[in-house]
Amino acid sequence: MKQYLSYFYKIGILAAAFSLLTFYLSTFLTQDPTLISKVFSFIITPIFVGAGIYFYRFKLNQNQLSFAEGMTIGFVIYFLNAMLTFFGIYLGLIISNGLFQNIKNNMMQVLADKREEIINTLGDASYEKTYQGMLQLSIFDIAITDFIFKIAFGLFFTIIISIILRKTKL
Repeated sequence: MKQYLSYFYKIGILAAAFSLLTFYLSTFLTQDPTLISKVFSFIITPIFVGAGIYFYRFKLNQNQLSFAEGMTIGFVIYFLNAMLTFFGIYLGLIISNGLFQNIKNNMMQVLADKREEIINTLGDASYEKTYQGMLQLSIFDIAITDFIFKIAFGLFFTIIISIILRKTKL
């Protein structure tokens, strides 16, 4: 399988390119592109992970796939996607501080709009703690949140796809 890892690196890089393109194109559609980025990640992660595992099983490995092989392929793809997207978002937000401020202001506005609901559900102290935390929001926080979502989605879909496509010799 080691000789085929370059295929999966390319798939992970392609997924990251699509993720970053979506993030930055969505800045023209909304003040806060993070939500669109997360939704897009939920859509493309199973496509790229599934394509990589499918390609390995049916094109490279004579219709055979162990669960461990599927997990390895999926990990390479989703981790590379998450890591490259993390760096792309982090560096992009450093360069474009105005975009970061738009995202932060939008999040603060959502928090203000939900103030009564949060206070009624969790209490005033919880709202104040959340508000103070939002004031300290950093570029790293936004980039790492995207990274964590991509890792979680990737792991989830890799397990499912690896189980579905698993086939070993009897």
